[in-house]
Amino acid sequence: MTTTRISPMVRTALFVADLDKSRHLYQNVLGLAEEWFSGELTDGNAHELLGMPAGSVTRASILKAPGPAWGMVGLFEVSSPRPPPLIRKPDSINAGETCLVFYCAKLDPVVESLDAEGLRILCRPLRLRIGEQTKQREMCFRDHDGVLINLIEWDPDEPRRPEQS
Repeated sequence: MTTTRISPMVRTALFVADLDKSRHLYQNVLGLAEEWFSGELTDGNAHELLGMPAGSVTRASILKAPGPAWGMVGLFEVSSPRPPPLIRKPDSINAGETCLVFYCAKLDPVVESLDAEGLRILCRPLRLRIGEQTKQREMCFRDHDGVLINLIEWDPDEPRRPEQS
């Protein structure tokens, strides 16, 4: 088997129905405040990369937390034609589904924002129990397009990580 070097994940790409609504959630609620890229990908061959026909219009916004350009979230709204929505069971996980996981200093203000946005919270904050251990608080919710997001209550600036305790 041939192996090659691979970097840590640079970003995840999410295909969204409404770029502006999604950008608001990821920037203002989740705190990915820096915009690494914003614009249309109509000049070139991005449509081929996405398996879309020529003439497709893709608006994009790639967001990141302040600091290095790793772990970014790319939001892509494709139209002309618009791809069909992914059908999934919204109240639990689905096989083949991806879950975005973030550390979050305080979960309660996020819950208030999610409730105000009318987003589906699968599990409100609870203390994670693994075997005999009780760990940090966590929660899961779905964004406007149904993407599953797990927030772990842990200060992102803390050098020690909860999985190390």
